[in-house]
Amino acid sequence: LSADEAYLIIRGIRTLDIRLKTHSENTTKVINFLKKQKKIKEILYPHKSSSKNYKMWKKYYSGATGLLSIVIKSKSKSSVLKFVNKLELFGIGYSWGGFESLAIYHDISKSRNFYKFEKNDHLVRVHVGLEDPKDLIADLKNSLKYIK
Repeated sequence: LSADEAYLIIRGIRTLDIRLKTHSENTTKVINFLKKQKKIKEILYPHKSSSKNYKMWKKYYSGATGLLSIVIKSKSKSSVLKFVNKLELFGIGYSWGGFESLAIYHDISKSRNFYKFEKNDHLVRVHVGLEDPKDLIADLKNSLKYIK
């Protein structure tokens, strides 16, 4: 570990609790929006009380971050890809540790899955960041119209 890396860790840890709290609060607001959307089949997020493994999660954890998955039912993979690509505030990527919101299409046919996917199910991984949740919800709402 270099001195610069140690400095960055110490600097970042000072605000870690505030950032994690905001991630969790923003994610709750985004999930409350998403669960009302007809195009969203399911939201995979262990902190959600209706989640399959909520009791186990509750036993071992006291909070959650902004990482979740959305199961979208659509006959058109290209429309789900368009949904992701039309998001303006969400970057595209896998870096879940930052402050910015991200989304990426996850090809369920090329990986091991513990969730039982059905025909025409698509998975989008989402990281809800520290941006204003109203703006994130507006961005998602705008992009959902591309799902066919």
